[in-house]
Amino acid sequence: MHRSRTEPIRPADPNRAPVRRGPSAFVVFLLVLLAVAAASPASAQSDKVKKTVLYINSYHDGYAWSDNIHRGINLELKASEFRVDLQVEYLDAKKFTRKQMVPRLVDLFHAKFWNTKFDAVIVSDNDAYDFITQYGEELFPGVPVIFCGLNDVSADSISRDRMTGILETIDARSTVELALKLHPKTRRMVIIGDTSVTGVAIANQVLEIQNAFKGRLEFSYWRGLDLRDIVSRVKQLPPDTILYFIPFYQDIGGKFYSAEELLHEVYSKTDYPLYIGWEFLLGYGAVGGKVLSGEAQGRSAARMALQVMRGTPVSDIPVVSDAGAYFAFDYNVLKKLGIPEESLPEGSRIINQPAAFYEVSKEVFWTIMISLVLLLMTMFMLVMNISERKNVENKIKEQLSFLNILMDTIPHHVCWKDRALRYLGANRAFADFYGIATPAAVVSRSDMDLMPPRELTEDIVDLDRQVLETNQPIMHTKHIVRNARGEDVWLEINKVPLPNERGELVGTLTTAEDVTREVNLEQQLRQSQKMEALGTLAGGIAHDFNNILTSIINSTELALEDILGETITRKDMERALRAAQRGSGLVKQILTFSRPSMEGFTTTSLADCLGEALGLLEASLPRNIRIRRSIEAGIGAVWADPTQIHQVVMNLCTNSFQAMKDTGGAIEILLGEEDVSGELAAFLNVEPGRYAKLTIADNGPGIPPEILDKVFDPFFTTKGKAEGTGLGLAVVHGIVKGHSGGLQLTSRAGERTSFDIYLPLHEVGEEWTEPPVAPAWEGRERVLFVEDDEDQLQTTPRILENLGYSVRATNAPEDVVEMLVDDHDGFDVVVTDFDMPGLDGIELARRIGDVAPELPIILVTGREGAAAGAAALKNIVRIVIKPYNKNIISDAIRQAIAAREA
Repeated sequence: MHRSRTEPIRPADPNRAPVRRGPSAFVVFLLVLLAVAAASPASAQSDKVKKTVLYINSYHDGYAWSDNIHRGINLELKASEFRVDLQVEYLDAKKFTRKQMVPRLVDLFHAKFWNTKFDAVIVSDNDAYDFITQYGEELFPGVPVIFCGLNDVSADSISRDRMTGILETIDARSTVELALKLHPKTRRMVIIGDTSVTGVAIANQVLEIQNAFKGRLEFSYWRGLDLRDIVSRVKQLPPDTILYFIPFYQDIGGKFYSAEELLHEVYSKTDYPLYIGWEFLLGYGAVGGKVLSGEAQGRSAARMALQVMRGTPVSDIPVVSDAGAYFAFDYNVLKKLGIPEESLPEGSRIINQPAAFYEVSKEVFWTIMISLVLLLMTMFMLVMNISERKNVENKIKEQLSFLNILMDTIPHHVCWKDRALRYLGANRAFADFYGIATPAAVVSRSDMDLMPPRELTEDIVDLDRQVLETNQPIMHTKHIVRNARGEDVWLEINKVPLPNERGELVGTLTTAEDVTREVNLEQQLRQSQKMEALGTLAGGIAHDFNNILTSIINSTELALEDILGETITRKDMERALRAAQRGSGLVKQILTFSRPSMEGFTTTSLADCLGEALGLLEASLPRNIRIRRSIEAGIGAVWADPTQIHQVVMNLCTNSFQAMKDTGGAIEILLGEEDVSGELAAFLNVEPGRYAKLTIADNGPGIPPEILDKVFDPFFTTKGKAEGTGLGLAVVHGIVKGHSGGLQLTSRAGERTSFDIYLPLHEVGEEWTEPPVAPAWEGRERVLFVEDDEDQLQTTPRILENLGYSVRATNAPEDVVEMLVDDHDGFDVVVTDFDMPGLDGIELARRIGDVAPELPIILVTGREGAAAGAAALKNIVRIVIKPYNKNIISDAIRQAIAAREA
């Protein structure tokens, strides 16, 4: 049964020797706190105005309904501005009849309270109300009365000049309506109660709703039956019955049984649904219903009494009939009867419902850490203060066992040290990371004992000393640490002061989290940003340089036309022309840092490329360096420029050779296929899929950790001035990214350096190839040439005129549209630069399309990606990349005119 019982006081065993124990420091500390806490409210209470209130309870101490009323009264009065002396008297109406007790109670109250002046009288339930109505003026003349828990009493019958309060209005109709909804086959309802004043009053309230259910529900009222009769009758009821239980007491064999006990007995003997209207009966077998709260009734009555004590006439305080009922149910009974929670009214309260399980999220990490510190402090206090007691030692062992389990489930490293920087403990993650057999093996040892060869040891010791000296935490410091497997791992370390129970600093607590992946992603992002910035710079340089080279090439070609025969001057000019063309190749190499050219891309076998490159390399390596290769059979093709792949292999192998030229060693070349997805694809910044994996590794001295994130920077080098420029790895990075691939570098100083290159596999099919440049075309067409560069404005028109074209040149793109409006058919083709101040080539083409939509346009640019917007304009029929010669520009004009005529 769900009820509480008071344990009897057990007499002391006279044969048991007394145990003498002194109060521990912890107990003394608690007593001091309690004394301070007790003194403060006592001092505050002494300043309050004293009031005296009499509370007459219809029933007895231990009856849950009236106990809840009593609790509500107490809570409200104690929270008020008065110091209230509450006198409580019980009428025991559940156990004794009014005829037996009332005359004696009147005499008793006369004797007890003849000289007591009460500020208010509070009565609960009908028996006390009837008592105070009949004898109140005789016993307590002029004292205001506040009632609660009152049933079946008309508000008009209440003497409002001296009484007010709260009516106990049972909302049985809502409960019955819900019961019919939950049990649609129900045809009858039995009300179980007693013959007491309150029981009859409540039954009358319930029976008032019969007319509302006429034809739907048959009502029966059982009262005055003992428990045996009730159980016997219930067993004979038809299955379409529900029960409504009214609180009552019974004397069975000289023992009183409470309403809760009787309800539970009926519940245990039947499967019929039991409904109620009182909160205190929930949990003893009833389904539930719209219930009243005794505590709420008590609080309301106390608030009215406080109004009276503040000076409000009792007649000005209205009687309250809304008792604040709410729907409440028992989860266990709902489950037994198969009633789903979804069918209950919205906002219903359900008791005995199992608590939901919630997984602790990562965001509460610091809360867990603080809890761990508190657990550690608690452990130390228990060991120091009550270690002599065996039972306490067993509890401490259990706590330690739980702490170890908790600590070992945390994936972060946790350890703590004393002031001498000797380890006091660590968790499993810490021990596994450093290759220590068990966490207990670290106790009383130092960092030098556990990790003698580690360079980081002194840095960690310095951090611990700083925490001890300043008593301040050091948070979020990152360090590279080598784990037991020889891998370099980035750890984010936090150190906080560790105090004892007296607040004295006794050591440090350290946590560490593996943030290698986050650091690598940050480094990759920084590298990408650097390469993007360099690409932007290179693009700007290439644009200006291409303009210069175009002017040089065009001027040289014009000069060659004026030089006849094989003279020295002609050879010098041809040499200058070749130099300008090589300069064009240099510009493309500069752009390789961030955007390698797609020229030369074709379906390529990496195995064949490796064979050619390694054949050249092996012939040039000294004998103390050897190459070991492992190439899987059947490796698929990639879409790549073989020359650039050669460049990648030669650059990486040359770096390995230069690193090992003094000590010797081995260069390992591995080629295979691998599926790239998930975290690896995100880390490499590539699309998931099937990739060819090329690994070039060596067993040389490796790359120091502090420069790992710099090796791909352009012009960064650790070699002498005569050995390298710092462009090799930057070019490798640019080529790999230009092939839509990924690059991963791992290095362990003194052991191994490995570059893993991932290139997407390519299905063989019809491939695009750059058409060969035709010889210079002659023509008679009219060309409008738009260019802001003065050198090109002077040279290109002359080249075109030498080929027979009629050329009109201008450096003012904003005037071109006006020219075309004046002379709509005056030109056969427009050649315009992309980068011009004020109006670029794309916008000019768009405006020309408005006035001369059939006029073809050739867009000239020094930026390979700058003319991406040209695809949206139909009148741009050709794009020419600077630098260009007369063959290229004349071929473009010929194609543009052919497209117009088609």
